[in-house]
Amino acid sequence: MSHSLALSDEQRAHLSIAEADTARLNQLLRTVDAVVVTGHEWQVAAGLASAAAVHVQRVAALAEPGAGRTWATTARLLRDSAARFELWSGLADVAAELAEVGDHAAHEAA
Repeated sequence: MSHSLALSDEQRAHLSIAEADTARLNQLLRTVDAVVVTGHEWQVAAGLASAAAVHVQRVAALAEPGAGRTWATTARLLRDSAARFELWSGLADVAAELAEVGDHAAHEAA
């Protein structure tokens, strides 16, 4: 009898890809406190979170009955994060446009 959390080779392959995407995402997010993050960077974060979610969902789908709930929850949380990053991307773009308009108005006022 196999342990309910034991992974098959196919699950390990998907999990390995998800872990690589998550590592790149974590590296990007560590820069958030250090610099202003652009809309493009938030898009990259959203893409990485979405890609990781796809692979974690595949791990869940391949799990034995009842054993995939944790993986499915993790995939959902990654998708939720991707959605937030998409939103933040749009907000960052708007903020950049507003800053540009403000700079232009300040330049003309001077």
